[in-house]
Amino acid sequence: MTMSQLRRAFSPRRNRAALRRLVRGVGVDRRGVAAVEFAMILPALLAIYFGVVEVAQGVMADRKVTQLNRALADLTAQAATLGTTDVTNIFDAALSVMTPYAPARARMMIASVVIDAGGVARVCWSDQRNSTALSRGAAVTLPVDLRVPNSSLIMARASYDFEPVIGYVITGTIRIGDTPIYMRPRAGRTGGTGNVEQVEKTGTAMCPGF
Repeated sequence: MTMSQLRRAFSPRRNRAALRRLVRGVGVDRRGVAAVEFAMILPALLAIYFGVVEVAQGVMADRKVTQLNRALADLTAQAATLGTTDVTNIFDAALSVMTPYAPARARMMIASVVIDAGGVARVCWSDQRNSTALSRGAAVTLPVDLRVPNSSLIMARASYDFEPVIGYVITGTIRIGDTPIYMRPRAGRTGGTGNVEQVEKTGTAMCPGF
């Protein structure tokens, strides 16, 4: 290439004209713009979508745990006397409300809490599945309105180890629930040193008289 050809090739005037044509072409040609824009926002869209799915699953699991808790307390409070088989049936029946969530991840505990003449609440008996039972005689802190002397309550506490299926936004295992619910016995028996109406557990002395 001769010197004159080089000068023409790198002429500012020719280059400015070429740049103007290139800019006009880019401004007019929209091919591929949508694909580039979609690729840029795709991660954010995926995060929002999977986040909504996982939060919705968590909310549904929380509602199921609330129903499980209520079923445990309600079924136990309807009994006058409970044996080992009765307790097993209560756990099995209550657990059915967790469908379609994995039942093995549910934790359940029920207890009979008796309030003595002084307003002190203590555990008379307790049973559990995949959880921890309360010790007989253990003190229980109740809401003020429920601390009625010479009365009893059924306390139920359920929780669920929730693990997102996708795990894109929310990861790990989250404990849902674990808040106690209380119900008065509906057909309890009267017994114990204070003649308190309560749900009796077969093989366990009635309370007070821990």
